[in-house]
Amino acid sequence: MDDHLDSEAAQTMDRKVQHIEIVAKRRTQYVGKTTLFECVEVLPKGGALESSDVTLNTEYLSKGIDAPIAISGMTGGHDALFKINKNIGEAARRLNIPMGVGSQRAMIENPRLAYTYDVKKATGSNDMLLIGNIGASKLVVYENERISKALEAISADAIAVHTNPGQESVQPEGDIDFRGAYERICELAKGIDEPVILKEVGNGISKDVAMRFRNKIYAIDVQGAGGTTWIGIETYRSKSKEGLVFWDWGIQTALSTIEVLSAFNGPVISSGGIRSSTDILKGIALGAQLCSMAEPVLKAELHNGAKGVYDYIEALEEGLRSRMAELGFSNVDELRKARVLIREPLASILRQRRVKLNPMHRSVYGRA
Repeated sequence: MDDHLDSEAAQTMDRKVQHIEIVAKRRTQYVGKTTLFECVEVLPKGGALESSDVTLNTEYLSKGIDAPIAISGMTGGHDALFKINKNIGEAARRLNIPMGVGSQRAMIENPRLAYTYDVKKATGSNDMLLIGNIGASKLVVYENERISKALEAISADAIAVHTNPGQESVQPEGDIDFRGAYERICELAKGIDEPVILKEVGNGISKDVAMRFRNKIYAIDVQGAGGTTWIGIETYRSKSKEGLVFWDWGIQTALSTIEVLSAFNGPVISSGGIRSSTDILKGIALGAQLCSMAEPVLKAELHNGAKGVYDYIEALEEGLRSRMAELGFSNVDELRKARVLIREPLASILRQRRVKLNPMHRSVYGRA
């Protein structure tokens, strides 16, 4: 490895640690935008149930999982971050839910760091669902073989390709050249065995983008606006005034979820600012296969390790069961077909965007 690559690999490692430190210590949430889930109301099915009558199990990546919840990819690529991935992985294994890792660029640049992503080996579980990760801008640089080797090294079941132009535009060492990314994502999906998932990092995905990926990839993880802003995280690193201007830029999560569901014909993950069992209830009721989260899981791990993550998600599951029971939904499939009331301002935005709600969801517009 030449001096330039050594320097670039070291820079990538340092950036990984800085990201975790900023999320742990600084305010990194949207300021002027919410997820718009407050505009979504799930209407009762009728006939209240006991929580014990409700089952949360569902499927993802052709495997059974115990709840419609996933842990989004966050970190890896530095010795100091191995423990975080291991602890989160231990909780995900016990809960039987999917987990993602952070961008594997660091281990591609420095294969010694592969162990920091190898959650299956660290937890002694080959059965858990593990999702790899690479940036769309780097996908243009790496050929399929290198991606396949990176996934094989950690026994990943799928790969998430994250598109993050907002973050890269503010990041001091950011790469804003996404030319050819769409074509490479489609080529990757055809050229490797693992399913490909497109995901954002907190700025959302529109119906127009989702439409282009119909029949091209396995799933879309919307990662909408309203939770953590990676533009904000990079603003702390760069001290850029431009970052402050675009801090709240993005498509809000409820809107992005509905838009993608209206245009894409594969599994959709609702994510970005998911913070409660009610958020999960609403995301699934809109039609999402899963809801995923990152920041609250990271903070739970930093507070109390694997137990902190397990307790946090277990409480979400208990809350989701309780809410479903109150509304009369005995399982996740029933919840996905719920009647959903869309209130203002989301209702007007959907009309303006000419988004057709999926008739299966029997969604209706209403006023607050």
